[in-house]
Amino acid sequence: MNKIKYLLTMMGCLCAGAAYAQQADTEAAAVLQDSIGTAAKVDLGYLTQPAQALTGAVETVSGKALETSPVAELSLTFPGRFSGMTSMEQNSEPGSAYTFKFIRGISTVNGTTPLVIIDGMITPTDYWDYLVPQEIESVTILKDGASTALYGMQGAGGAIIITTKRGSEGKRKIDVYAGYAVQQMTKRPSLPRSNEYIALRNQAALNEGRTAPFTPSVVSGFASGDTSLYPDNDWYNRYFRKLSLMQRAGVSIAGGSKSVQYYTSLNYMHQGSLYNTEGVEGREYDPTPGTHSLNFRSNIDVSFSSRLTGFLRISGNVDFEKYAGSMNSSIYYSLFSFPPTMYGPTTPADSAFPNEVVTASASEAIYNPPYAELNRSGYNEALTTNIMSQAGLKLDMDFIAKGLSLTGSMAYQSRSSQTTTNYQTYASYVQDSYGALNFKQFGTVENTPLIYPPLKDSEFEYNLNLYANLDYERTMDDHYVKAMAYGMYLQQEKPEAYYVGWTDVQAAIVLPYYRQNFGGSLLYGYKNRYFAKADLGYTGSEQFAKGNRYVFTPGFSAAWIASNEDFLKDNGIVTYLKLRASYGVNANDQFGLTRFMYLDFYDSAGNEGLKGNPDLKPETIRKQNYGFDLGIADMLTFHFDYYRHRTDNMLIGGAGISPLFSGISPDNYPKLNKGSMVNNGFEFSAIFRKEVAKDLNLTAGFGIGYNSNKVLEAYESPLGEGYAYPYRTEGYSLGQLWGFKVDRSNGNGFINTEAELAAARSKYNLGVQPRLGDLMFQDISGDGKVDEKDAAPLGSSYIPEVTYNVNLGLNYKRFEVNLLFQGTARSNGFLSMNEYLYPGRYSDVHKNAWTADRYANGEKITYPSLSYSTASASDSHSSDFNLYDSSYLRLRNLEVAYTLPASWAGFISAEAIRVAFNAQNLLTFDHTPSKYLDPEIRSLTGMNPFRVYNITLGVKF
Repeated sequence: MNKIKYLLTMMGCLCAGAAYAQQADTEAAAVLQDSIGTAAKVDLGYLTQPAQALTGAVETVSGKALETSPVAELSLTFPGRFSGMTSMEQNSEPGSAYTFKFIRGISTVNGTTPLVIIDGMITPTDYWDYLVPQEIESVTILKDGASTALYGMQGAGGAIIITTKRGSEGKRKIDVYAGYAVQQMTKRPSLPRSNEYIALRNQAALNEGRTAPFTPSVVSGFASGDTSLYPDNDWYNRYFRKLSLMQRAGVSIAGGSKSVQYYTSLNYMHQGSLYNTEGVEGREYDPTPGTHSLNFRSNIDVSFSSRLTGFLRISGNVDFEKYAGSMNSSIYYSLFSFPPTMYGPTTPADSAFPNEVVTASASEAIYNPPYAELNRSGYNEALTTNIMSQAGLKLDMDFIAKGLSLTGSMAYQSRSSQTTTNYQTYASYVQDSYGALNFKQFGTVENTPLIYPPLKDSEFEYNLNLYANLDYERTMDDHYVKAMAYGMYLQQEKPEAYYVGWTDVQAAIVLPYYRQNFGGSLLYGYKNRYFAKADLGYTGSEQFAKGNRYVFTPGFSAAWIASNEDFLKDNGIVTYLKLRASYGVNANDQFGLTRFMYLDFYDSAGNEGLKGNPDLKPETIRKQNYGFDLGIADMLTFHFDYYRHRTDNMLIGGAGISPLFSGISPDNYPKLNKGSMVNNGFEFSAIFRKEVAKDLNLTAGFGIGYNSNKVLEAYESPLGEGYAYPYRTEGYSLGQLWGFKVDRSNGNGFINTEAELAAARSKYNLGVQPRLGDLMFQDISGDGKVDEKDAAPLGSSYIPEVTYNVNLGLNYKRFEVNLLFQGTARSNGFLSMNEYLYPGRYSDVHKNAWTADRYANGEKITYPSLSYSTASASDSHSSDFNLYDSSYLRLRNLEVAYTLPASWAGFISAEAIRVAFNAQNLLTFDHTPSKYLDPEIRSLTGMNPFRVYNITLGVKF
């Protein structure tokens, strides 16, 4: 009940502002035609369908809308665009950013990622992110079970359908654009300066009963401000740029005749360095990082005769990346690891060892300082090539039956990557003592020149599709029929980590994958009011033994356009009303990298691993969907969907149900189809469009999605007698966070006095003895001890249950403004700095850590007592103290654009000239405990999302 109140309150607050102004391609907003024959077509992957005849839960966004996001990866344009998609940015490094994408949450503990289809070609890898919005016509997501039933074992996670642009008969059209962007991190970390660092480090040592590493004389030396002897180095700001640059440019040409239509494009992007490099005497190479990326596409459609047509599509990407030393992400991580008190980056020029690399003291055991990694480790060059090619023929078979056609096609996707490593080693030196510039060598590594010939690492993978389909489409008076049957063969090879049993990585090898898919679809419409659709997939996977490799996945859906009935038609108020319902079965064979689990596993040494289960079958997920689309007075449109998914043969571990196998680890018990899980939620959007005055158009919209899942049965072995919560999976949502509850009965939840410490030590059994300033954990189990039996569910899942967006747009003559807000709610994360792992990885959360003086003086305390080199009881265990609300609201995208007068464009013989300013991730509102912690990345040492300011000039000829 509280969840419902929460959602209704949010909807009430935001609905007045509402979203989807840029999503003018959704059905009720764009298609209100009376005739099926004139309705816009929606690409559903293996088939297209009139938008008016859609019976499932489908949502489409145009490529033009995605162009407003000035980002380097296509998936980064998705957040906030689709009401049914949850996108979580996990890596924000420009050029390598990555997002987790869930369509309507997760319906199995094994996880399901969306199927991606590009121009009818299944792309079973993540190497499609290089596509640019300028080459995309539309992106459609299929959300319900009936819409994805056709794809069988590949449709369980929903589908992302990407349609690229085509040429058309008529005058040649040329589009040219060039953009220049400045990028800065949304939340730039602030590391302590030397004096503050020394105080925190000494405090941490004293907390552990150690001698303070910085003596009073050294403390005085640093306080004197003499940085020549007592340095105050800010490694982060020295080597990580406050601003980095990105340039983009592209050209496309489209046109054609009755016989040939073509679209071709070329797009270039350059990502500037994130790091500052420095000159080194005698170095003959430039290690400055950077990325150059070139995209190309050529789509050709040919009419050989009145009955025979064909197509050829070739596209790809060539990506050249240069980085210094280790990977960019590794260098970034090192910026947090070296203390500001470390001298450097090199020894003095007049010292006994001039201009040598300085690293932290031997006692700190830290290697690879950022200066050396950037400037004295050589460089790497990575060349990656992605190729997609498709060719096919379509035969119009009207001579057999009107509306009948046969299509055959072949598609090939490959990715090759070659990394060339040119490296050199460097000697490291440490300072003998503070206050004197005396150094000694650390280790035995010596300086070397750049080592060549280089080391090379190559990878290659490919995906081959063979596809054929028979189509029939015809309108006969009041009747509309569209049918399709297809067969597909997929062969894939890709390098992957090879697993022994369930978890032990052995090596990276190339593994083959094979699939055979068959299916069909039948759509019937009557009087443009009633539509019924049946889909059937029959798909096979080699994950299972013979006899269990194929599965049927049926889907049924229906829709009623009530607004076309006489009692509603032409009433002027309810201009569009469609009711929809669907039921579909999807299947899943995504079980991680462990394969062939129907076989017993033995390694080359004869060691037994996972026991096989020859009766394993694909997981099947039954999905229901009920929704409506409503248009009011040609100004307002509403969309609502409620869905429910249930999995009853979910793959689970067998330890909780299988009989004991002598000498076999429970982790190696055979996997079973015995689990069950439910996943349900709803989606709602409201869109307002109105010409409020001459040449002035306003759009506003709001969209919200709520998703919740629950594991019903996993045959989980109870943890044992006395556990407050003996199950950690069953009965909870996937991603539920666990930890201890803090006992705040003393006022602040910390162990403040010797008496409290004695009481805590008498009952703590956590492997680490508590100390003053640690957290006081509750004894939930009531056995008089604090141990693992007292762990409890905390907050909600790390996966947001609520996603929402607000979209506002204004168009006045040649002037445009669009804003996209995107947010999440009902999700949590744990704040963990682990300051003891490296010498003083401190941030703002540590500045008010517990000390006896701070407690005695009644000062603000925001963190447990600091640790020096070993984990404390507080560090070792998550709790509701470091649990935080990870929900947020972002101004995800802003565009302000102006189209110059046609007379100005005429000076260069152009049809239109458009200037646009775009900004990405402009503002973020969140509840994180640190002002440097991003709610999506959720790590104080992770590379946060980038704020991008971009200006683009576009010209149409």
